[in-house]
Parts: sequence; C-alpha cells; structure tokens
Amino acid sequence: MKIIDIKSWNRKEHFEFFSSMASPYFGITTEVDCTKAYDNAKENGHSFFAHYLHKSMIAVNSVEELKLRIVDHQIASFEKINAGATIGRPDGTFGFAYVNFFSDFESFNNELQNQIYEVLNSTGFKIKWRQH
Repeated sequence: MKIIDIKSWNRKEHFEFFSSMASPYFGITTEVDCTKAYDNAKENGHSFFAHYLHKSMIAVNSVEELKLRIVDHQIASFEKINAGATIGRPDGTFGFAYVNFFSDFESFNNELQNQIYEVLNSTGFKIKWRQH
C-alpha cells in the first residue's frame, strides 16, 4: 500500500468534492452479453462464476484508479485488489468469500474453490476482512 500525497495529486479537487457528500457513490446498470465468456468457460470445464470473477478482477487490477482506497482518512494505492463474493448455501443462507487475486486462472480458481468450500461448510456470514 502506498499513501498518495493529496496536496500534489491531480485528482485532489475531485476527491474533495465527492468525499464531502453523504453518499459519494456512482453506479450504473447495463446488460452485458456474456455468451462468449460462458462458452469459453464451459469449453474449458470451468464454472462460469469462476471465469467471469477472474476476468473481472483482471480488469479491476489493470486500472490504477480502481486500486485506490481511503484508509485512515488518507488515499492509498494498492498493488493489487482481491475479490469478494457472496456464496449461497443450500439452506438458503449465504456467506462471504474473500479470494486473493492471481493473474493465472488456475491459482485464482484453486483459491476460490477453497473459499467456496469454507463458506459451504460454515454458518453465518463468515466475515473475515482481508487486504483490498
């Protein structure tokens, strides 16, 4: 984690504007055709969930601005961002999985499958915060 000097940061004005809001969030919802991604996952014998989560995390980790977080009222830039996912259980409850990001799919998927197993074999939320 690297702390950014806000005084010389080119996004200082943006940060000050949005951080003064009660809910400084912006969201968008859109349809995305995932047919090719789904077909690719199935052709390789992978779950679509694991495939799309890995591809999403590759995208997140390729954009420096998406690796910024506010930590102790300071702006921090992280070397990598890990994944978080909600995992449903057969009994209708759910828990949270936190997956370390690996650029290669096999390592990422092994970590994901271990986390899914832990959630499925536990109760409660399984909230265990890790590095972003």
